[in-house]
Amino acid sequence: MSQGGYVTLVGFVAQDPQQRETKNGSRVTDLRVGATTRVQDRVTLQWRDGDTSYYNVSCWRRLGDHVRASLRKGDPVMIKGRFRARTFEDKTTGLPRTAIDIVADTVGHDLNRGIANYMRPQQQPVNAGTDPGAGGSEDVAEGRDMIDEEAIEEFGRELDESFNEADLGAPAPEMGQAAGAAAPSPMPS
Repeated sequence: MSQGGYVTLVGFVAQDPQQRETKNGSRVTDLRVGATTRVQDRVTLQWRDGDTSYYNVSCWRRLGDHVRASLRKGDPVMIKGRFRARTFEDKTTGLPRTAIDIVADTVGHDLNRGIANYMRPQQQPVNAGTDPGAGGSEDVAEGRDMIDEEAIEEFGRELDESFNEADLGAPAPEMGQAAGAAAPSPMPS
């Protein structure tokens, strides 16, 4: 039995994903996600946005590569992952602080709020030669994906152009909503 705190987070991308490399050479993509609660005014029975909470999400290796290629600020997302607590010293007060971060296992667009197109990265042909670093079967066996970054960017530009050319007749998104996202539906009490 596995122990630990697991969470499913539904929200929006608050900042464009940023990728970095750790000291041991692993890639990690940092994602800032906001989640706004919906609350009902008991007097008027109207729904409104409540407070927004922000979360730091870490996406490692291949997942991080895909997150960086797929997500932009404002995109609605769903994340499944584990809580991780870290302690640090506050630079202004010098007091110890604890932050709770999420290490993502799965990240995807929230399709309740828009349309997404899935694209599987193309794998490079297996190199039958003796050079293990040339993208051969050893790289694939170790889980290193060969991602054609230019193809992903070109695909994204083509999608943007096709959506810009289409007359969807939808009103401009409200503050905090992604383009093409439907207005929040009333939640039951």
